[in-house]
Parts: sequence; C-alpha cells; structure tokens
Amino acid sequence: RTQVADEKTCMQFSIRRPKLPSSETHPEESLYRRLDVAAWLRHLNALGQVEEEYKLRQAIFFGGIDVSIRGEVWPFLLRYYSHESTSEEREALRVQKRKEYAEIQQKRLSMTPEEHRAFWRNVQFTVDKDVVRTDRSNQFFRGEGNPNVESMRRILLNYAVYNPAIGYSQGMSDLVAPILAEVLDESDTFWCFVGLMQNTIFVSSPRDEDMEKQLLYLRELLRLTHPRFYQHLVSLGEDGLQMLFCHRWLLLCFKREFPEAEALRIWEACWAHYQGHYA
Repeated sequence: RTQVADEKTCMQFSIRRPKLPSSETHPEESLYRRLDVAAWLRHLNALGQVEEEYKLRQAIFFGGIDVSIRGEVWPFLLRYYSHESTSEEREALRVQKRKEYAEIQQKRLSMTPEEHRAFWRNVQFTVDKDVVRTDRSNQFFRGEGNPNVESMRRILLNYAVYNPAIGYSQGMSDLVAPILAEVLDESDTFWCFVGLMQNTIFVSSPRDEDMEKQLLYLRELLRLTHPRFYQHLVSLGEDGLQMLFCHRWLLLCFKREFPEAEALRIWEACWAHYQGHYA
C-alpha cells in the first residue's frame, strides 16, 4: 500500500489461482498435451505438408508448443507458411522473401537526405530508443553491442518502410522481439511480423479506431460474463468505460502482465484461432 494523501490510499494487488474449478474451464481442457517434436512430426506428411490442421490448432490452443519447435511452428500460425506448402515450396518461399526483404532494406538505405530526415524524426528516433530497452533480460538480447538488438532494429525500421500507413509505434518492439528470439532468422522474422500485424485480430494497432474496436468487444464480454463489474464501470461514467487500465493489455498482448513463458503461451493460443478468432 502506498500512502498518497491523508484521506486517500492507492492499493495495488493481484489475485492468482493456480487451478480453476471445472465450471470455469473449457470442457476440452486437460485433454491435450503440449505439442512436442514427435507430435509435430506426426502432423507432417512425406512432402512436409501439415495434415489434420484443425487437430493441430486444437492441440496448440489447449497444450501450447514445446519451446524447442516454436521457431518451426510459429511461421505457420503467423501465416508466413501455408499449411498446404511442401518443404521444398517453403524453402523456395524463403529465398524469394529474402530478396524482397533485401529490396525493402535497400529502399530505406537509398532515401534522399530530406526523406531520411523525415524518417528519422517520425520513425527511427523512437525505434532507436525502444530497441535498446526491449527484452534486455532475455539472454538472446543481453549485453552491449548484441547483434540481435541491431537485427530487431532493422526489422522495425524496414517494416515502417514496408507499411508506412502503420509505420512504428511504441510497443511494436515488444511484439517482434519474442518472434526473433524463436525464429532466429531476420528475414523470416520480418515476414512473420508482417503476418502478425495483418492477420491476427488479437493484435491491436495503436490507432484509436482499432483500440476502440477491441474495447467494444471487451466491454461486451464483461457485460455478459461479469455484469456486476460492468455495472460498476457504467456507474463511473464515460471514464469508467474507457477502460484505460487495459489499453496496455491489448497493445502488447498481455506481455507485461505475465511472466514471459505464460505470455507466449497466451499468444500461441490466440494465434491458433481454434473455434474462431475470439475463442
């Protein structure tokens, strides 16, 4: 408890329940184990195509993915790879996408002095500040002069060139860092990030209309599942329904609200799109 004034006290607390009662869990909970190497290989046919995609998404939604194969499976969830693609087709795609990525980077490096000044002011200044303080406790990004930090920086700068309508906003480094740490390859990570920003409803861009759309869904969920709390927010007036306390949850996909292992487990479940986008 922190004393704010004689009459007011600010309290911060968290409630954690290691186990939920069965009445609050999905009926299929505990029926599926984590997707490990052996289970993943059983989903691949001789050509490397993914079979029984629905069962795969089901297993990921309930059990998660073993850390050792995240870098191989995430590109499918982020729609960089098609489930119907063969191993040969994926390698050909990687070669093609590396060329495209190099072209995007060359476009950034070939800016006129005037274009570069505007880019530095609108994008690069913020990126440079953010990448040096993103996930530095992670061994992958730890230490001075770490090349992986520079790789993350290039991905974000190049993405702003690739998609100038979104450009860069604070928090995007928090989204790309875990992907880079698992996928490892810079070009592959870039295209996975493109897929994340394009195809995953769970990610909200910082634009007001996108955030309001997410809050609309959240308000409706609260109204249906926690009507007393919803009525409390209503009683607070417009400020209560703005739900400022959860903006960071939506922007960073709960990354700073949970330990990293748990946050990435949430990401995988959402990326699986089992039983719909908002399952």
